Amino acid sequence: MQYEEKYDVVIVGAGPGGLRCAEILGNGGKKVLIVERNELIGPKVCAGGLTRKAIEYLHGIGMPKDIVENEFDGIVFRKGRFKTRINFGETFLYTISRKNLGQWQLQKLCKMQNVTVAVGTSVTEITKEYVVLNGSDKIQYDFLVGADGSNSIVRRFLGIATKRFGIGYQYMVPSLQKSFKDVEIVFDSKSFHSWYAWIFPYTNSASIGTGYAPLIMSAKKSRKKFKQWIDKEKISIKNIQIEAHPMNGDYRGYRFGNTFLVGDAAGALSGFTGEGIYQSLIFGEEVANIILDHNHENKKIDEVLHEKKVQEVLLLLVMLSGPFRNLVFYVVILVVKIPWCGRTLLRVLS
Repeated sequence: MQYEEKYDVVIVGAGPGGLRCAEILGNGGKKVLIVERNELIGPKVCAGGLTRKAIEYLHGIGMPKDIVENEFDGIVFRKGRFKTRINFGETFLYTISRKNLGQWQLQKLCKMQNVTVAVGTSVTEITKEYVVLNGSDKIQYDFLVGADGSNSIVRRFLGIATKRFGIGYQYMVPSLQKSFKDVEIVFDSKSFHSWYAWIFPYTNSASIGTGYAPLIMSAKKSRKKFKQWIDKEKISIKNIQIEAHPMNGDYRGYRFGNTFLVGDAAGALSGFTGEGIYQSLIFGEEVANIILDHNHENKKIDEVLHEKKVQEVLLLLVMLSGPFRNLVFYVVILVVKIPWCGRTLLRVLS
């Protein structure tokens, strides 16, 4: 691929945040290079769950409705034999295809002559003035945007350690094996500590997964406990490959001189809910607007960070509850039976 010697902006990572950032910068007349190490843009290990605010945002920027796979007007919370279904009275939760989302965003960039997309390309060196691609191509930039996920090379270049992170993993179970109708959140302190297991139904399959924090639980113990729960649920994972991904919720800032961090690279992901697509889109949009206008007020990022802080306080309370954690979960299941309590909790989480 032939590159120019210099671009106004180099974006590392073509996830939702990087693609949204490139779109706005391209429309603003900037010459942009977006670099993606994978050959295909879009697919990622992800439960693919979105709340209403995320869908409204995506539809607001033109996303076709067929990218949404499933819609839900309720959610099920479970703890042991206790079970509560919160009915929203309207569609509130969605599952989407990450591949289709990424390809739709990419199509918009392909119409822009001032935006170059390089797939199958790795950033092998970063300095304050240039990046090196695949060990040979030296590209200068005015601004650098790291939108390259939880293992961000741009974050490492900035010297920002990631101390608080988690690992999420899932099995994509065919719907033919078992009918999955509702989004389900399953609490069990002995199995999942401060977190939970999830069931996110798609059209022809369902994401069955959980997560853990390495500082609290080992990978071996988490896998063992999760397998025991899956067997108890009578879900077969025979011949189904496990999919795992890191989750960075260790936010340390997003602007560092002429370098920015977006989404998971910035640690914007919610450690409590695991939601990250919406945060990535907002960070990508706002970073682009700041590059285009240095006086831009980043109110949307402030709102995302406020929600993140509230959720982190809730997570900390659950973690500190120790031997009373299961009691807390039982109380949650019982309290959300009261409609206004359930809806209040969902507003806080989503």
